[in-house]
Amino acid sequence: MRYAEVDGAEPTVSIEVNGNNYVFTHQSLVDIINKDEAYRTEIAQLERKLLSLKYDVKEFFQARYETDHHEIVCEVGDVNELLKDIGADELTKSWSATVSITATVTGIEAPNADAAREIIEDAFEINLTVDGDVWVDDLIVESCYPEA
Repeated sequence: MRYAEVDGAEPTVSIEVNGNNYVFTHQSLVDIINKDEAYRTEIAQLERKLLSLKYDVKEFFQARYETDHHEIVCEVGDVNELLKDIGADELTKSWSATVSITATVTGIEAPNADAAREIIEDAFEINLTVDGDVWVDDLIVESCYPEA
């Protein structure tokens, strides 16, 4: 490391570290020190939070621990509450649903009702905007009539 003061419009400090030359003004050094203090404060807060989380997890299991057993039994709801309390995602399971959709389709240009019905059946898509799979078990066009 090499240190040198450089004169100019504003007093600066030039430092060479590992072959890289850094030039700092008074204000840039103040900013670095302020950021360092903010980081130290944030790290101290995170350390306290980590200790609190470790304590919460130990207490969760300690409350369910029986010294004469080799297993700890927990309810899923209790585990999810702990996970939520420590800021983690809750346990999930996969769900399925049967869904009924009623739709009205207008503006289909076709020479007759059968052609309109076929166009609708061929063009109908269902999209799911969340993770999961969707498939159409059955698509029935209940009625097809000319628009007024």
